[in-house]
Amino acid sequence: MTLGSTVVDRGKFVTRDELAHILEEEIVSGERAIGTKLPSERQLSEQYGVSRPIVREALRSLVERSLVDIHPGRGAFVRAIHSTGAASHMSVVLRRRQVTARDLVEARSMLECTAAELAAVRADDSEIMLMARMVRELESATDLVKQTHCDLLFHYTVARASRNPVVETMFAAIVQPTVEAMLRSLIDEDVRRDALALHMEIVDAIRARDKTRSRNAMQRHIHVAEHYYGEDLDRSLESVARRELARTLAPTITLEAVLEEAMTGTGLEPIPNYSIE
Repeated sequence: MTLGSTVVDRGKFVTRDELAHILEEEIVSGERAIGTKLPSERQLSEQYGVSRPIVREALRSLVERSLVDIHPGRGAFVRAIHSTGAASHMSVVLRRRQVTARDLVEARSMLECTAAELAAVRADDSEIMLMARMVRELESATDLVKQTHCDLLFHYTVARASRNPVVETMFAAIVQPTVEAMLRSLIDEDVRRDALALHMEIVDAIRARDKTRSRNAMQRHIHVAEHYYGEDLDRSLESVARRELARTLAPTITLEAVLEEAMTGTGLEPIPNYSIE
């Protein structure tokens, strides 16, 4: 087994990070197949000459990277590697950086306009039908969380239809601030009116296989926020979303709960619970 350019003797002592790296390489390379049970804590402890607490910490880091699932009483199992796991890592970084709506508009403009252009060439009929259905359900929904779910699934379907794993992963990485921006937009009647009208225009352009129209419609859609957000454009998206939720929904409904419910059934992964029993 190699660790970077160094050969690791399995009988020698390794650190927590080295053990995590060894197991990660085995998972990513396919040496340990999806669904495979990892050796027990005792077995890993003996094999690598480390304490069981060190093994536990190494496994916890694999859970945080969405590589392993821990089932109390059963052990650790290799999970499927999804591009959407990026969301759980980037959300922490972006929260610390206090991402603003302006930051997000600039990033989404680069990412999603390209995604729409590629989708116009590569989307299949079922994806186009799903986009159209999400637009209809979004327009008819009265529940804010349902609206957010439909909005998110619409945009994620466009990203997936690009058939570019980098585009899909990058969209997954910004899912939390994207949901926060969606909440701000859906609550604002002016933004909602102008932005929703462009959803079906995007779908129609993709259905027509018109790359230029698809890109331009997505560009106009994403930049609606610049016309209506005012001072919110340069405020932390998280703080703006929490303020709007407190103003419009029951105080007991948290941003985290809305995020998780909005992501359910989209194929995106909610921020995981990192605790290991």
